[in-house]
Amino acid sequence: MVNDFGSLKGLLIDKIKKNGPISFKDFMALCLYEENLGYYSQDEIRIGKHGDFVTAPHTSKLFGYLLAVQIQQFFEILENQGQELSIAEFGAGTGVLAGDILEYFKRFSNGQFERLRYVMVEPLSKRREVLKKSLSGFKDNIKIVDCLSETGRFRGVVIANELFDAFPVHLIEKKEDEFFEIFVDVSSDEERLVEKAFKISDEALKDYVTIYLSHLPNGYRTEVNLEMKKWIDNLSSSMEKGFCLIIDYGYSREDYYADFRNRGTLLGYSRQRVTEDFFEYPGLIDMTAHVNFSDARLWFEQAGFVAEGFCPQWAFLGGLDMEQTMEKAFGRLEPFSPVLASVKSLIFPQGMGETHKVFVASKGVDKGVDLKGFKMKNDIVRLT
Repeated sequence: MVNDFGSLKGLLIDKIKKNGPISFKDFMALCLYEENLGYYSQDEIRIGKHGDFVTAPHTSKLFGYLLAVQIQQFFEILENQGQELSIAEFGAGTGVLAGDILEYFKRFSNGQFERLRYVMVEPLSKRREVLKKSLSGFKDNIKIVDCLSETGRFRGVVIANELFDAFPVHLIEKKEDEFFEIFVDVSSDEERLVEKAFKISDEALKDYVTIYLSHLPNGYRTEVNLEMKKWIDNLSSSMEKGFCLIIDYGYSREDYYADFRNRGTLLGYSRQRVTEDFFEYPGLIDMTAHVNFSDARLWFEQAGFVAEGFCPQWAFLGGLDMEQTMEKAFGRLEPFSPVLASVKSLIFPQGMGETHKVFVASKGVDKGVDLKGFKMKNDIVRLT
């Protein structure tokens, strides 16, 4: 028998042999976040064109500069005259986005930089060390915490860029007019991880399926991200006033559970290649599911927030003084400058422009806010 001692696969097999099958959600949580062997617990996250996946901040620093333009408007609306200006980023990764936003404020904010506090919420110790090292040039402005509640009642701007897609999800499939939840078990030879379906026992998941998914046909497989609701509720308990800026790939509920999307959105990524073999190399591949932004809107509103807007990334970035901000970032560019290729990846449909969406919610802010990022397009009514 191959037990894979010292690996996450071996740990999982031993755990299941001892305690029985685990839900796919718990399996995904261990694959991504197990303290020593999870994907995001490694010394290095492989991001970029030579890594497992690419994010907007690694594509171009213009992304961070443009978000900084929107954040400046957030601060104007919050009216923090003379007071500390606070940003809190969840899942800051290697700190690239934080560095670009801080750089923008240092160069172009007319004195705001000195009052700016940039909090990064990161529970994984190895990731905290990476952030400290990568942002050492901004040590007077940054603070790294395990959870936002450590800062007291937060007032400011919260950023979650490609955070929700990395939350562990419930994996479900409809058979004989009933949804079952997918669990992970050990094969009869005790060498492999295999799927096993059980009737849904989690009450919150059962309620969700009854309310939103009962119309789906037999054979339909999909995911439900209930961790997103927990995150939003926790944020609300720690946040007194401000804006929450969510950027991620995803859909409205109607699009998420479309008839043709009958295998869900759950995928793994390794070296820019897509895989659905989650059991062979647990902890060595990134795992992700698209975001249901209708759920996000509903749960933000239930938690006391106001949904301000929703649109594709191209429209949001296009409303943020694009030409002027590009010149600030790169100076005057020649028409065929290679820099423009990375900029196009942010806004063109064949890049991140259409796949990635932006959602903004506010709390404790006067109604009737006109945000720059939504002046080209606001599809908030689609999130029903």
